[in-house]
Amino acid sequence: MNPNLKQGIFNFFKYGILAFLALIIIINLYLGINKGISNNPVPKFLGISPLIVLSGSMQPAIMPGDVVVIKEQAPDQYKLGDVATYLEGNTAFTHRLVAEENGLFVLKGDNNNVADDTIAAEKLIGKVILRVPKLGLAILYFKTLPGMLVLLFLLVLCIYGEDLWEKMCRQNR
Repeated sequence: MNPNLKQGIFNFFKYGILAFLALIIIINLYLGINKGISNNPVPKFLGISPLIVLSGSMQPAIMPGDVVVIKEQAPDQYKLGDVATYLEGNTAFTHRLVAEENGLFVLKGDNNNVADDTIAAEKLIGKVILRVPKLGLAILYFKTLPGMLVLLFLLVLCIYGEDLWEKMCRQNR
């Protein structure tokens, strides 16, 4: 294989992994600082917030471990059938708007037998605009000690990997 092509492929992966790690760090720092300053259990950036789904109440549309991205919107923009998020205490629930009674929305998880309490549209904190399957499982893993060690290993590999690669290539000649 052409040495320049090898180097190009190696650099692509090296800088791709570094960019991914930097993005994860920046997002976590922003959301963590935002949550700490505002005491808001659902921190937002430009009205958008990612949430990890932990329960199966919205199966099969949204599975546990999926990440949903919610976007703030005006109360009059919610419609029946939308999947929206609301807070009950410090816990966020993401369910479907199934009915409207006296100006209040009734929400229900697709997999639940019973509807939630009625919620005023002003209490909804956002509508689901995107679902990323299983990404939440990776995020939750990287919050554990083994996950942090994997991230640290990848960071060290990105920094010193090129030198290690060159040493291995020299030894194999």
